[in-house]
Amino acid sequence: MDGIRAHITLRLIDATAAPKEGELRIWDTDVRGFALRITPTGRKSYCLKYRYQGRQRWLTIGEHGSPWTPDTARSKAKEALYQASHGEDPQAAKVETRLKSGTVKELFERYFVEGRIDKPLKRESSWKVDQYNYKRHIEPLLGKRIARELTLSDLSQFQAQVANGKTSVAVKTKSGKQHAVVKGGTGAAARAMRALSTMMAWAVRHEILDQNLCGKIQKYRDQMRERALTEEEASRLWAMIADAQAASVITKDFADIFRLIMLTGARRNEIVALRWSEVDFDRARIVLPPVRTKMGALNRSRTIALSMPALEILQAVKRRGEHVFPSSVGDQPLVGVNRAWDKVRALAGIPDVRLHDLRHSFATFAVEGGASLYHVGRALGHTKTSTTERYAHPSDAGARAVASQVATRFIETSVKRPAHRLENLAATDHQLLLPLLLPEEFQRNRT
Repeated sequence: MDGIRAHITLRLIDATAAPKEGELRIWDTDVRGFALRITPTGRKSYCLKYRYQGRQRWLTIGEHGSPWTPDTARSKAKEALYQASHGEDPQAAKVETRLKSGTVKELFERYFVEGRIDKPLKRESSWKVDQYNYKRHIEPLLGKRIARELTLSDLSQFQAQVANGKTSVAVKTKSGKQHAVVKGGTGAAARAMRALSTMMAWAVRHEILDQNLCGKIQKYRDQMRERALTEEEASRLWAMIADAQAASVITKDFADIFRLIMLTGARRNEIVALRWSEVDFDRARIVLPPVRTKMGALNRSRTIALSMPALEILQAVKRRGEHVFPSSVGDQPLVGVNRAWDKVRALAGIPDVRLHDLRHSFATFAVEGGASLYHVGRALGHTKTSTTERYAHPSDAGARAVASQVATRFIETSVKRPAHRLENLAATDHQLLLPLLLPEEFQRNRT
């Protein structure tokens, strides 16, 4: 063992100067492996070097000063050596204790590292959403709280605070020229609770927490922005994409991306980050690996059927690397899609339509055209028809057609049945029905 061997006392510690470089270790002569570390900055800490199951381990006891003195640290070292000799790793016990008394911030920091190992198919975009919700809403309100001490009341209050805008703030962008406004609201509260619940569920599986209390909270629902194009808007948008491309307002790549989303109902990043290896021209389809789709959690790939117009768009694209729509710098996906979309939707006179609304429109047009929810769900990559129902927003015309069909059945049925007259009814039935048919005359005759 390198360093000084001596009986560690307060007098010795006060008399020992910090080294100019490296680390000075004073090894205690009473307890084997017990030592004091002194760094060039003057930091002094007690530690123990021991063996557990044939392997050398280190245990940091604590910094010199209250509560750690040579005597209290020596007693802790003896206790740790006793644990190691009886088959218990003191370092592991310390880590477990620290984790179980850890803050929400500490748990999230571990979750964002180890959780990626546990969830290899979770998309990077989903991790970024979790990190955003943690950084903007969870950490400011719960970050310093001990995770195991959170109560149902704490979580309910947290959700209400986010919904009421307590975490709203204006954040400077990287350029420093603009501000991104972080808003609260019920939608933000729902997403923050979902991120917190995901982390706590992970902690329960790793036996860090006993239960996930988020499951017992009545949560807000995401604010659903139901917006599907009308046929007139869709026609106008399709024409405007071509006009904007011809006028060099947007490039051909941007125009092709918008057209493909409209024709396939695909998600934005499924088309923007599309790779040539994912395009199957022979079978007229796109096959996305699990890591590129929301179905990845089920370890399933996603198939996107290509109509002839969609197939022709892809066939006309020149290959310039791994990605179908590459960035001008390196073989990365194209950037600036949102800015290009803002230009097109403004020119088309539909400034409130998001790119994701094109996916809703695809579902709506398909359902109105008579397609089943099952087949529309397959086209969109949904595993449940209930999800497809949220995406498809048939117009009133479709609902009116259904109502008309039912009305026709009622009318046709009544015409086919023979007419009934009161004189054909039994006397008893006549007496029962008369007050209902002629209430005023009946009451007048009774008097």
